[in-house]
Amino acid sequence: MLVRLYSRKLAVTQPFKRARPAVDMYARVWRAGILPGKVEEFAAAINSVRPILRGQPGFCGLLVLRSGPGALEATVVSVWNSIDDLRNSEATAIQQAVVKVLSYCEPRPVMREEEVVVSEFPSDNLDDDITKL
Repeated sequence: MLVRLYSRKLAVTQPFKRARPAVDMYARVWRAGILPGKVEEFAAAINSVRPILRGQPGFCGLLVLRSGPGALEATVVSVWNSIDDLRNSEATAIQQAVVKVLSYCEPRPVMREEEVVVSEFPSDNLDDDITKL
């Protein structure tokens, strides 16, 4: 167990547990600065990608974060059932949509692939050990 000290009181919390121990999940994480005055266009471009993503095998969900109000930075996280699903999602339609999204961003965005350690994304598989939202 993890032990944390808060205001001299001892609190015990359970350690992180992989939400889906039998199924690995992976995320593609993009970080990019949004060009000044292009927030609305960026949001519209992101929304145009959503139906394409939903049609991809293994797609679990999408999370888009934005800092502000000064220098705007966006973080876009797409979550996939497997690394193969993530990599196979790079079809022409998605590539074109990503180019459009990135046209509203500063040059040189950062993209990486990460393994999901803990998740509460809903799943269609009733055997998954996951919290339904």
